[in-house]
Amino acid sequence: MTIYSGKTIQDAVEQGLTALSLTQDQVEVTVIQQPKNGFLGFGRKLAQVELAKKSNTQTETITDKPSHKPVYDAHTDSEETENTIDVEEVSQKLANYLNDVLEAMGFSFKLKLDLKSRHSIYIDIDTDQESRLIGRHGRTINALQNLSQIFINRLGANNVNVELDTANYRSRRSESLVQLADKTARNAIANGKPVYLNPMPAFERKQIHNALADNDHVMTYSTGKEPHRVIVVAPK
Repeated sequence: MTIYSGKTIQDAVEQGLTALSLTQDQVEVTVIQQPKNGFLGFGRKLAQVELAKKSNTQTETITDKPSHKPVYDAHTDSEETENTIDVEEVSQKLANYLNDVLEAMGFSFKLKLDLKSRHSIYIDIDTDQESRLIGRHGRTINALQNLSQIFINRLGANNVNVELDTANYRSRRSESLVQLADKTARNAIANGKPVYLNPMPAFERKQIHNALADNDHVMTYSTGKEPHRVIVVAPK
């Protein structure tokens, strides 16, 4: 990895992309230093970024899409492994596992299982304790979703994604993220400065990236390490 400089973050990123002959969706951007104008010419600092080429398994817009697909030496190996996975059996084992976990947490609930496809398991948790299940900023349900993903990965279903929901929380959260993205972009443009959002899971960061992907006035990138990785919305 090499550090590239520019008057703005975007300038520095473009310098690196040109040098590496890559496009922005092929690299992970880490901001090393924000640009500073200084005072009367003193203390001026250029923006500095570090670019790293993404591996083939990374697919999130800009930097963050989580990948649960294993890496194989041959495509045929991937197909053979995929064909051996019984998604219905995996989903039932996951439902049994979640039953045990939620009962241990003291919830009264019912699980509604929906196989969206061979690669997607959706589980709605029907409970009258939805606020407690969701937790502050979605931390509890997101932690349970991560735990569920780890569980099915250990069953060999690395190419299957899990989504846990309750009381239509995911849809409501998605709408809030779109509104947050729009508001943050307007603030960044009005103030001419990058805006840092609070840490959020990778699948939520992806929604922010996607919401602003067609905005000609701002760029988005991620910085920091999990679980404190954040999105930055910066004016171009």
